[in-house]
Amino acid sequence: MLNNLFSFPSVSYLVSSIDQLSAKQIQDPQRRRTLLRKTIEQIWNSQELKIILQTTVDEIAKLFALESCSFLWYFQRTKQVQVVCESVRGKQQSSRLGYYPLDMFGAAATAIAEGSLAVRSGPTSSGADFGVITRIIESLKIKNFNYPKDSVASEDMLGGMVNLLVPVKDREGWLGFIACRCQEPRSWSPAEIEFVQLIGQQLEIAIRQARLYEQTKKQARREQLLNAIANQIRESLELETILTKAIAQLLEALAIDRCIVHLVEDQDKGESITGKGNGNGNGKEKAKEDASEEIAFRRSHLFEECRDPYPPSIDDFDTHGPITEWTIEHRQPVVISNVSQDPRIGADNPEYQKAEIKSSLVMPVQANGKLHAILYLNQCSHIRQWSKSDRELAGAVADRLAISIQQAFLYAQARAAARAAERKAEELEQTLHKLKQTQSQLIQSEKMSSLGQLVAGVAHEINNPVNFIYGNISHVDGYSYDLLKLVQLYQKHYPEPGREIQDCEQDIDLEFLQEDLPNILGSMKIGTDRIRDIVLSLKNFSRLDRADTKLADIHEGIDSTLLILQNRLKAKLGYPAIELVKEYGDLPSVECYPGQLNQVFMNILSNALDALESYNQGRSFEEIRISPSRIAIRTEIVGEFVLISISDNGPGMTEEVCSRLFDPFFTTKPVGQGTGLGLSISYQIVVEKHGGSIECVSAPREGAEFRILVPLRINKFSFAQKAIASERVALSK
Repeated sequence: MLNNLFSFPSVSYLVSSIDQLSAKQIQDPQRRRTLLRKTIEQIWNSQELKIILQTTVDEIAKLFALESCSFLWYFQRTKQVQVVCESVRGKQQSSRLGYYPLDMFGAAATAIAEGSLAVRSGPTSSGADFGVITRIIESLKIKNFNYPKDSVASEDMLGGMVNLLVPVKDREGWLGFIACRCQEPRSWSPAEIEFVQLIGQQLEIAIRQARLYEQTKKQARREQLLNAIANQIRESLELETILTKAIAQLLEALAIDRCIVHLVEDQDKGESITGKGNGNGNGKEKAKEDASEEIAFRRSHLFEECRDPYPPSIDDFDTHGPITEWTIEHRQPVVISNVSQDPRIGADNPEYQKAEIKSSLVMPVQANGKLHAILYLNQCSHIRQWSKSDRELAGAVADRLAISIQQAFLYAQARAAARAAERKAEELEQTLHKLKQTQSQLIQSEKMSSLGQLVAGVAHEINNPVNFIYGNISHVDGYSYDLLKLVQLYQKHYPEPGREIQDCEQDIDLEFLQEDLPNILGSMKIGTDRIRDIVLSLKNFSRLDRADTKLADIHEGIDSTLLILQNRLKAKLGYPAIELVKEYGDLPSVECYPGQLNQVFMNILSNALDALESYNQGRSFEEIRISPSRIAIRTEIVGEFVLISISDNGPGMTEEVCSRLFDPFFTTKPVGQGTGLGLSISYQIVVEKHGGSIECVSAPREGAEFRILVPLRINKFSFAQKAIASERVALSK
């Protein structure tokens, strides 16, 4: 394509093709120095290498009225030529910037490879003319390339015929060229060539300083990046966080398009985890299982950052790719300027084509002889020659990542050991806690059982004489009625009794006796009725040790509990009575453990009374009168459950206290006034014994409400049904 790239013009153009004013400026030493100084000042206006090179080609193209002027880098190791920048006069169809193989430059390839100054002559030159040019070339030590006379100079891919190539090189080994091109043949005078050479010499100094400036900046960026990674390791030991942040910073520092970290070893076993296991099973289920495992593997072992417009590629990343396997085997960096020319990858590799990867730099992430991961730096926008600085920075980052992975692994091990120790400690603590709780519950149950037996015995002993009294009151009432009737008949038929009878009437106050005796007997009947109710309540409450369930009336259990607590509801000195509001729904008999539910009602009602009494101690009589203390009990059917709501208008509780109410041994009462077991036992009775639920809804200064859900039939309803019932209760509020 570039064969005949460089062509010398004929001798007839040697002097006449240059503008006379330009020739005078170039030939006159004073003017030439002035022009050179101005040109160099333009070049030195920036420390950025790209700007320096672009300014150089712009100035040369303008000074010599060239069709175009470019700056080329030659890479000796890869034999690639990069068109770095260009200045083009007029319209240009497309950019010619990029990398090209050396052999595409035809006969000029030798001059480029040797770093020689070259002026090309075309095939139209005559022998005599060519001798003149040869003498000029020899005096300037210019490389001369002859073409066959039948060769035709053609327009190259750079937009014209390159007829002056000035090398710009340094002792460090880099090699560049100023390439001057024209559409038409053009001759160059020795003064012009020398002038371009002088610019090249100054450009060499500017390039060296720009490279030093860029190296300083790169070193600063490198130190900044490495310090950032070190800080991330100190701030976080989460491997995913460290890796994603590190490769994101590396992506920006090296201006690459993709950066991937591939964890290649199992940290627990030290074996390669890039392979897939041979699980059992087949068919669709096996395929789904394999797909799920593959996704999980990629999410935990592949981390990628990419630049727009390139999409993520880890879903298509081949964990058994040729470069991955080579790096695992050799543990050496892989530098690939052009992936299509790498025999390990191949020109038609679908993975690299889909990811649009053109160049790749691969670094093993290893420490102490152990490969932890592989770092992939991929360029997609263009073919890239990876510089020594690029490789050094990538290697330094890989070393830091190896340390971070190692530390994250040790941290994960320590954390796993700590979690195992914590689990054991928690298990021991829970066992001890359950043991203490069981012991306390056994003691409490024994107490309640003894209390039940005592109450049952007392109720039985009281019940016998009370029944005797209650049974005879009706007879006494009838007898007294008959006697009083007889006295009234005597008074009617013997209005004038004897003196002794009259004295007796006055002594016993017969008129008052006749009026008060029925009232006394009525009061005695009411009193015996109340004693009978109390005894019946004591008998109902004492059913704590009954192991079997039975159909029971929930309202009867609540009323029995309230009767026992009746004395605490009454008015006391300085405190009015506590109001009791009952909103009973139409409930059927409920299959339950009646005595245990009575214990739940007793615990909750006792706590409500304690809270109200404590709250009233901080309020005046007038405040209590205006806002009296109140306990409300409401029952209703919710689906296949019975809801019992017990609420008060006391001081309420914080969310933190509510969250711990049912914890064993938790109490808000002063020392000696509470064991912290009442609500814990209530929770077990309702939830574990009956399969229901119990919750407390409260807020400071808004009172408290306990909601108890008990199934109509034990073990008949599922957890989902209970959840639906609880949700309905919550929505009703």
